[in-house]
Amino acid sequence: MENITEYKPRRYIAGYEILEELGKGATSRVYRARKEGTGQIYALKCSGHIERLRAEAAVLKELKHPCFPRWIGDGRLSDGAYLVMEYIPGITLERLMEEFPAGMAGKAAVGIARDVVRGLVCLHGSRPVYVYRDIKADNVMIDSQGRARLVDLGAVCAEGGQAKCRAGTYGYSAPEQFWTGADITPACDIYGMGKLLAYMLTGHNPCKPPYDTENYCRRHNGIGRGMKRLLERCLQSDPQLRYPDASFLLPALSALETEKNGFRDKIREIIGNKCPYRYIKCIWRSEYERIF
Repeated sequence: MENITEYKPRRYIAGYEILEELGKGATSRVYRARKEGTGQIYALKCSGHIERLRAEAAVLKELKHPCFPRWIGDGRLSDGAYLVMEYIPGITLERLMEEFPAGMAGKAAVGIARDVVRGLVCLHGSRPVYVYRDIKADNVMIDSQGRARLVDLGAVCAEGGQAKCRAGTYGYSAPEQFWTGADITPACDIYGMGKLLAYMLTGHNPCKPPYDTENYCRRHNGIGRGMKRLLERCLQSDPQLRYPDASFLLPALSALETEKNGFRDKIREIIGNKCPYRYIKCIWRSEYERIF
């Protein structure tokens, strides 16, 4: 069985009572589940794509970093496979952004980005090197302590290999992720982080027009010069012109927190997050065709 949408969940799966569905993707569904006997709550992921879920379980088992949910267990089902993980109470960054239609404060955005980048440093520094491939607001959870954590490692793959299947989200993922024969490198995640940061700062979803995030941010009054330089490097079409991996991006984000704002940046804070309407209206169709 390849399509999880045909999967009919039982009330109990592998000794876990299904309480509610937390989300679903193209090949999987995630539930909040209670362990029989102990009553502890976990996240249980079921999929008919057995190899992909087992690969995700193997990666999660290796990772020992607070940015990622802890691996609890995994196994086979008669119609697929399951993965049990730490349950992270909180809200997704996508849901949080509904409260900031014009973008959140720069310090808040940098704080969330640093939490995510620390997790990417763990991935990029492992052996073999892993690439997350699907950075987006839906995959970032803000937990009860206010920390940002990455969930859903189903798209993770090793560096250098041409992935057996394409993964990513149009608007967020690097262009080379959709090119036939292109290698997957940590620079893909750098591009995704640039898109995520731009979303937090402007409130404009990368999956919606205008799709040319770099030029849009350049015209945005609410983004300072230092952040614009960082975004420009993250969003280069050529992966060799981006930061090589997350270990280079982390100190760049830290430097922004200590950077003193100049006169123009203070004016931007007063004016707020604004971008010329004519630019928004005219650019999106041609730029979408150019990028994708």
